[in-house]
Amino acid sequence: MPAAHKIVDVSATERIELTLVATGLIFILAGAAQARYRFISDRRPGRRFYWTTSIIGIVCFAAGVGKIWPNAVLATLVFAAIVVGSAYLTTPYLKIGGRIYASSEENRQPDP
Repeated sequence: MPAAHKIVDVSATERIELTLVATGLIFILAGAAQARYRFISDRRPGRRFYWTTSIIGIVCFAAGVGKIWPNAVLATLVFAAIVVGSAYLTTPYLKIGGRIYASSEENRQPDP
């Protein structure tokens, strides 16, 4: 029977990767919390917070999965699709070229 891994048996690279994955998830969840609860009520700062935390989270998660192809690329594509989809479906945060893209009429209104 193989011996169980102990925390001291884990290499420094594996610890860094685990830290990056956890950090990425925390940042992605912070963006999701903003989309859900809108604790930053003004649209522009809320939009900046959402996209900044989401991008930082995706980059950290992708860096922490170990291999660029296919792990990091697929993780980036999956999380980017979730973040963009969430922005379209639930928020006024998907703004491209001055136009807001959203599924509801209320979220499509111009910024106050």
